[in-house]
Amino acid sequence: MMPNLIGRRPWLMAAAASTTVLTGAVLLGPAMNAVTATSHWDAPGTFKDKVIDASDLYAFTSPDKPDTVTIVANYIPFQIPYKPYQFDTNVQYDLHIDNTGSGKAAITYRWTFRDKGFPVPSVLRRERQAAGPGSLVEQSFTLTKLRPGQPDQTLIRDGYVGPSDMGILITPGYQGLRQKAVLDLPGGGKVFTGQAADPFFSDNKAVNLLRFGIPFPPLATGVPMNVDSLAIQVPKSELALGGDSTANPVVGVWTTAARKSLNGEYKQLSRLGNPNFNEVLIPFASRDRFNGMRPQDDTGSGLVVESTRDPEQARTVERQAGVKAPAPPRADLEEIYLTGLTTKRGGPLKEDLNSQLLNRDASGFTPTEQLRLNMSTPVTAKPHKYGYLKGDKQGYPNGRRLTDDVVTVNLRMLLGEPAAPGAPNLIDENNPVYLTAPITGSFPYVALPVH
Repeated sequence: MMPNLIGRRPWLMAAAASTTVLTGAVLLGPAMNAVTATSHWDAPGTFKDKVIDASDLYAFTSPDKPDTVTIVANYIPFQIPYKPYQFDTNVQYDLHIDNTGSGKAAITYRWTFRDKGFPVPSVLRRERQAAGPGSLVEQSFTLTKLRPGQPDQTLIRDGYVGPSDMGILITPGYQGLRQKAVLDLPGGGKVFTGQAADPFFSDNKAVNLLRFGIPFPPLATGVPMNVDSLAIQVPKSELALGGDSTANPVVGVWTTAARKSLNGEYKQLSRLGNPNFNEVLIPFASRDRFNGMRPQDDTGSGLVVESTRDPEQARTVERQAGVKAPAPPRADLEEIYLTGLTTKRGGPLKEDLNSQLLNRDASGFTPTEQLRLNMSTPVTAKPHKYGYLKGDKQGYPNGRRLTDDVVTVNLRMLLGEPAAPGAPNLIDENNPVYLTAPITGSFPYVALPVH
């Protein structure tokens, strides 16, 4: 179990976090510093440009409002407590929804940011001099809804961004600041933008096997970290094809970040759908390329489908852990990651669960990498952290809840489950998690930043 550092001095937290990252650098080299993450720092480009790094994406039926869906995209991972972090004002942060299976976004929710000045000038001017220019500036955001062939719709203008929790001197009454950042959307729904505790957790051994092929824990364990969250809760009818979530219950979700170039155009530099997909299934040299691709271009790219059918990491885990993975081509992984579970394509997983092919009115389907969610799957009363692999059909890979242990699930699927026996005993199911934060019972569900 990870050491409990919450409530200790901020310098101790910073030192512990630095030790963790440094240990990863020594063991794994400069390209793989992150030893405690899913999609945190998934490619060279996001490693160098952390403000466009999408660490995790979640999509689930809201447990307390089951007629809505909540989507959470976390950015800027590995935030050390008591240090300020901000969204980039030259970046478009997008959440995309595909309700047809074409790989094209039917709906995009776009966040853009601007700096506003200093909320507590007498204090922040002194802190700014010590921390560096622009590091403690209050921000606002604009949330825009984009749909092909329709005018852009501004949902929120000059919305409040929950700041980094800098302690009672600089950000007093932080619980109130969190609540101030939860805003109502026109037509129903809510949005939250701001810092939160990183809810990621997994077994140490599972992380290292899946990400790096190392069959033993690292020398240092992780410590609680923070992220910046983009969270939105909307009625299911808003996301469903034709507004009919009964006939068309399945949607695909992914998040992207695009940076403004000198000529004023935006270039996509980050992409995340399924956790671990880029860093486990895509070869290292092609990960920046994947981050710049659109799902609609996955099929025919010579990269996405081919890498999914024949993942090199499966052979690495075989050698290091002494287990056996199914031989390629991996039709099971193609069904899990690129089509969703369905009987309509003759794949090995004989269940209709979360493919847009299940939507009555869908057309133009093509295999693409997305996090797919069947909005009609009932909320599980007692969720299992291994989701679908343990019969919990509301769990990952049918969407992703904040409590799903996706690293262990991805590892077990890489080794063949649920289509083949796999290696279920490779990870002790009773092992404690080492990086976790409690979630809340209502939107935005992510916890307050950790100290």
